[in-house]
Amino acid sequence: MLISLYIKDFGLIDVIEMEFGAGLNVLTGETGAGKSIVLEALQVALGGRAQTGSVRSGRDRALVQATFDISRMETVRARMLKAGLEPDEADPGTLILSREINRQGRNTCRVNGRIVNLSSYKQIAGSLVDLHGQHDQQSLMQSDKQMLLLDRYGGPDLLELLRQTGRVFREWRKNVQLREQIISGGRERQQRMDMIKYQMDEIDAANLTGEDEEALIKRRDLLANAEKIGLLAEQVLNRIYKGTGHYPAAVDLLGEAKNDLDELCRYLPDCRTCLDNVYSALCLVEEAARELAAQRENVDINPQELDYIEDRLATIERLKRKYGASVAEILAYRRNIAAELEELQLLETDVEGLEELVHKSEREYFNLAKQLEEGRHNAAGSLEKAIENELQDLEMGSVHFAVQVDAADPGARGINKVEFLISPNLGEPLRPLAKIASGGELSRVMLALKSILATTDDVGTLVFDEVDAGIGGRTLQAVAEKLEQLGRERQILCVTHATAVAAVAVTHYLIKKSTDGGRTVTTVHRLEGEERINELSRMLGGDSQSEPLVRHVRKLLGES
Repeated sequence: MLISLYIKDFGLIDVIEMEFGAGLNVLTGETGAGKSIVLEALQVALGGRAQTGSVRSGRDRALVQATFDISRMETVRARMLKAGLEPDEADPGTLILSREINRQGRNTCRVNGRIVNLSSYKQIAGSLVDLHGQHDQQSLMQSDKQMLLLDRYGGPDLLELLRQTGRVFREWRKNVQLREQIISGGRERQQRMDMIKYQMDEIDAANLTGEDEEALIKRRDLLANAEKIGLLAEQVLNRIYKGTGHYPAAVDLLGEAKNDLDELCRYLPDCRTCLDNVYSALCLVEEAARELAAQRENVDINPQELDYIEDRLATIERLKRKYGASVAEILAYRRNIAAELEELQLLETDVEGLEELVHKSEREYFNLAKQLEEGRHNAAGSLEKAIENELQDLEMGSVHFAVQVDAADPGARGINKVEFLISPNLGEPLRPLAKIASGGELSRVMLALKSILATTDDVGTLVFDEVDAGIGGRTLQAVAEKLEQLGRERQILCVTHATAVAAVAVTHYLIKKSTDGGRTVTTVHRLEGEERINELSRMLGGDSQSEPLVRHVRKLLGES
């Protein structure tokens, strides 16, 4: 059940908050006052399309927030858990859905204050509200919509059968398509297999397993510069260790300096630090000379190894241009085409097995589709009686209503097509609802269906947008009574221009449009007492100062 709706900077609305009760809640107001904006905001709060144009002029973002009581809605709670959302520990029966829309086209969805993606948000909000507007009334004339309504009336077992039928149908079609691909794509498949084998052989011939391209490049650079490296190393060794011509080596000079400092320290003890530093330098130079000599020994001029490495790098570069930007990507590509080759080979060898799989899924599909068809026939007979009973209450006592379940081409919804037939007047033949029903009759048929489905659906709130359009007189009173009766089963929100409907509401909101500070603004006000009497008088087209009119309104409200 919808507890409250908070709207900020949406359309012509600055800020409003509406609290709803059980039973029938109505929204009234002059044409163009903004009743549709409130329903649009509710749709956005339920995951509907959010347009940047809905943000209030002069504002950066809009916010809509709907609070629901889900304590008896196990489906919603299960969807929350599936999305990884735990109920609020302090109030596990309350669900808060909020969406923030900004002018950049981004919107933030929150469930109980936690940000979620729009897909999860829609899943959770999907069965909270059933909103019926003028578009839904027109969709009632579509065969697919009629079939959906029949299946919903058939209950969970029929819907589960429908789900299984759709699943098996998709498997059947997939198997058929795969079989056709095998039969018609033999040449292309063989060409692809030959190409894959060639590519695999080319990669395997390079023997790239464990190859380190960076190590090869480093070794190549070392071998290519071996002569220069040896020359430089020899020069450095001569300068620091061996000496050259008349020039002594650095270690000899540091050794002599150490000996001199050792003697100097007997006269100047404070030079001990200098002695230590020179001795450390001598040790470091000797260590450097040993390491440099070892490195020089490891660098050999080896043209054969250099040629081998150049060939390896050229091979790797050639494979990189074809199969990937690195050795790792080349090997990954090889694994992928190997898996593809295995699948193609299986297709070549498993045609007979696939043919049997096609027949098996086909048999399973038609078995389920026939069960579904039987269930629809059973549900159709029951729905016909239920609709006629409801329509009698809606001043269509002479109507004859039928649900026709005919054969159709196999599809995800089974092997049937459904057509609602109606004869509004006694003695007239049954004809498709889409061809002969008026707007008022469609409204009443939809209201009858909603009344019936309210006892089977898990939806807690039904929303009607001007369900009374095109209806007047005694029929309008019957519609009001039906809405009041439906309100005993479910929470109802109804936008209406009909006094008879507004008078039986438990909660009555007035939507007004006015100007404030040079800006147009839509406001919402909950009516009680005399304010409600004034609004009902206005809806009757009279003056709230008229005593006869006020007495009539009080009578409608059941007051003395």
